[in-house]
Amino acid sequence: MSKDAVILKSNKYGLTLQLDPVMPFADLIRKVCEKFAASADFFGETSMILETIGRELSSEEGMILIQAIELNSKIKIILLHENNELKDTRMLGEIDRFYADNIFENAKIIRGSVMKNDEVKSDSSIIILGDVKSKASVVAKGNIIVMGNLDGSAYAGYPDNSGCYIAAGVLNSKNLTIGNISGEVTLQEKWSLRVHRKEKEPVGVTVWNGELLAEPLSSGLLRRIK
Repeated sequence: MSKDAVILKSNKYGLTLQLDPVMPFADLIRKVCEKFAASADFFGETSMILETIGRELSSEEGMILIQAIELNSKIKIILLHENNELKDTRMLGEIDRFYADNIFENAKIIRGSVMKNDEVKSDSSIIILGDVKSKASVVAKGNIIVMGNLDGSAYAGYPDNSGCYIAAGVLNSKNLTIGNISGEVTLQEKWSLRVHRKEKEPVGVTVWNGELLAEPLSSGLLRRIK
């Protein structure tokens, strides 16, 4: 593969990314991840407009490219200039308001840990300020937020609301259910684009395409849930 599959150039508005026109897209994205991970300290924390040249990108490929850059640097892409179009990628302010107004509404708060063999139930959401120990059980009609370790079982959206989520400081449990969906939890594919990834970090679990999907909370998962 060419060493110059991805070339970074500055312009007066931000950054120009010259992309190899024929390399398989998956291989190209890996090159992008490596390039920005290696240059993270140089760029620092900044927002910029990104221009792509040398390759036609679909809308989906453009978003994957943005995710790859943001996951491997402290850069926030506010506009993408490709295919002669400027695309705004900024989050809407209404999402922040929804996030603040709804997460803690009518939630039951457990000021400590749920111990082994204990069962906690709620007709709304549950916020646990400690851990959920192994063999403990938490069931909520709404969302479940565990500030510490989630080792026991958790059932959010009981009995059939698959629009809820489970969030945990550290997720160790394999016994999770949201609505009528249970089974193995899959890590969000875009997060695998990140070159440097912490083994233990807060995650959220939602239902996507009929399966449980996990994504680190640092990616803004909860702010996108409606």
